[in-house]
Amino acid sequence: MVLAAFVSCTSQQTAEQDENKTANNSEDKIVTVTLNSGAKWKADEATKKNVTAMIQVVSDSTYADAGKRKQLYTKLKTKIDTLVKECSMKGAEHDALHMWLEKVLKGLKELKEEDDDEYSEVYAALKKDIANFYQSFE
Repeated sequence: MVLAAFVSCTSQQTAEQDENKTANNSEDKIVTVTLNSGAKWKADEATKKNVTAMIQVVSDSTYADAGKRKQLYTKLKTKIDTLVKECSMKGAEHDALHMWLEKVLKGLKELKEEDDDEYSEVYAALKKDIANFYQSFE
């Protein structure tokens, strides 16, 4: 099931609202972003700038420490809110972006909820999911 329940980026939903929609999905399925007929999707400049900022945050080795979980969550949530607010993408590219964002939001939710024993695994997966943006978008 494609999770197209997201409202347009320009509606200025917050990461927390998107995260709650992800959490409330009864099937809890995350769709992987596929390429656009073998080509990468076109992302707008604001989206690329904001994803790069998210990559910089998760790449900061300070956040490898589970004790920094709350700070990482807060920083990423703020970056996602900015991404959503500034996004001007439309159509199929917009839908593809939300498929990617869906997986990131699931990871953000897990980061917030998992215990310290599982933090490094959740952190690594979230880091990978955010970095995977550039495998599907240019």
